[in-house]
Amino acid sequence: MLKLVESARDLFMRLGIRSVSMDDIARELGISKKTLYQTVANKEELIQLVLDHGMEEDVRTLEHNRTESTDAIEELLNNSRYFVRQMRKVSPTTMHDLRKYYPEIFHGKVEAHQHHFLRQVMENLQRGKAEGLYREDIDPEVIANLYVGMTMMVVDRGVFPALERPLSDILLQHSTYHFYGIVNEAGRHRLQEYLKEEELS
Repeated sequence: MLKLVESARDLFMRLGIRSVSMDDIARELGISKKTLYQTVANKEELIQLVLDHGMEEDVRTLEHNRTESTDAIEELLNNSRYFVRQMRKVSPTTMHDLRKYYPEIFHGKVEAHQHHFLRQVMENLQRGKAEGLYREDIDPEVIANLYVGMTMMVVDRGVFPALERPLSDILLQHSTYHFYGIVNEAGRHRLQEYLKEEELS
């Protein structure tokens, strides 16, 4: 099952969802379409499995970054790098196809991911304030909702048409904007030290 999900995810991310058929996936795996349909009922079920797998991977990565980071800034940097690099693998048509042709899956899975991401961002903001690296005057709940809302707006491609600019470039600008809006002077120095060691991208 894992091999099937990973193969389908790779094809969907590179080529888009609509243009990839079940025949293509069976061919990629070296199995018959009949064998494929013994594992999953249809393409919709496979899309849901791919999205579930991606969310589980994201959750594991965010948790690892939280527990292994020295401070809130390092945690947020590692999370931002992870998502920017993930988006570099995604075809501009993938999110468009998901939203247009599978709206129920899109809204259900994306909203679940958004809820988890919102909690993680809010906890990072609280951590940064407690560590004396983020501004005291920011409201973690408000800023987390603004940050996640803007992220979803970018992913939805409502403001930036799919072929105009790479999604990863827009997320990089968004992350930079967020960082410099939340850090205090001590946090800015810490951020610049981290960025000297490794760029955000």
